[in-house]
Amino acid sequence: MKVTRNRFPLITAGAIGVGAVLAFALPAGAAVTVQSQSPPTSAVTLGRTATLDANGAVVFAPVKVLCQPGSYTYLSVSVTENVGGDIASGTRSVKIDPCSGRQQSVRLAVTPTQKPFRKGVAFGQATLDSCDRTGCHTLFDEHNIQIVDR
Repeated sequence: MKVTRNRFPLITAGAIGVGAVLAFALPAGAAVTVQSQSPPTSAVTLGRTATLDANGAVVFAPVKVLCQPGSYTYLSVSVTENVGGDIASGTRSVKIDPCSGRQQSVRLAVTPTQKPFRKGVAFGQATLDSCDRTGCHTLFDEHNIQIVDR
């Protein structure tokens, strides 16, 4: 008696396995590609320097923002500086109106609450809160900034 093996089940199982791997791999790769090419709906970048004025009663902090037309967008900037062992700090918030859909430059006047600012290194924080058709987003940019004379 001659015994024969049927190889059809092995080939079928292999084909199904390869198909399953491709089915799961291709959509994931496509989704990553689409997301990486989508333009951002909002962005915020705090400048590296702030300009001192009025004998330390104000610093002007430059910020670049991006928000979509029709969105409700608010920008807040905080500056904190060690002034001879004491803290000089202030915060300023504004509504960005209108949002153009392109990068916009904003220069905020930040006034200190405790001590006057002076030339030197400070810490700056820019927060952008924006609600548009894709939902609400909060973005931050925070780093050391240099306070300089005008």
